[in-house]
Amino acid sequence: MKSIRKLLNDNIFNYIRTQWFNKVDDPEGDNSHPGTKFTAKRANNIEEGVEKAHERLNTMTEYINESDKATKSLQFEFLLLKSSIATGLTSNILVNNLETIESFNIEAGVYDENENKIYLP
Repeated sequence: MKSIRKLLNDNIFNYIRTQWFNKVDDPEGDNSHPGTKFTAKRANNIEEGVEKAHERLNTMTEYINESDKATKSLQFEFLLLKSSIATGLTSNILVNNLETIESFNIEAGVYDENENKIYLP
């Protein structure tokens, strides 16, 4: 898994904002300003900025979700090893933390979908 810094640096985007001005009609002409014109180029700049911001947010969200899975897996493995050492059963330990039941075939026992557990005979 890439670090969050690497993921974000791979997607650097410097947004160039537009300074918007209202149209001002001063009868004396001293403070008149034509206002900032709304153009397709400026609208596309806004759209691109929103799109890039969402891409970065999605990248961070995916990273956090993957980190959460990795953390849970490590916690499970740590607790398994800790209990194995406490009981003296330290040989023949195999840890394979699977995401879904579809990835293997149960030949004996019953899988309870509600509890997400396999009951062995």
